[in-house]
Amino acid sequence: MSHVSSNFDRSGFQQDINVVFPIDRLRELAGAGRIGSVADYHYSVMGATTPEDLETATHEMAGHLKADGVDAVLLVPI
Repeated sequence: MSHVSSNFDRSGFQQDINVVFPIDRLRELAGAGRIGSVADYHYSVMGATTPEDLETATHEMAGHLKADGVDAVLLVPI
C-alpha cells in the first residue's frame, strides 16, 4: 500500500499484514475446517479511480476466480 498522503498511517499493516489482508486468519479457518480452503491467487485494486475504469479489470478477475473454483470472496476496504 502506497498512498501518497503523509497523513496515511502505515504502521498497523507494516507490523501485521493481517490488519489489511487477513491471510493468516483465513489459513487458520481453513485448517480448522471452518471454511473449505483459501484461494491460490489474491487480487487488489487501487480505489482512486472511477468504477467504470475498473470494469474491465474486475470482469477479468471474476473470470479468474470462477476458473479457480472460488465460490466466495472477502472484500476488505482500506
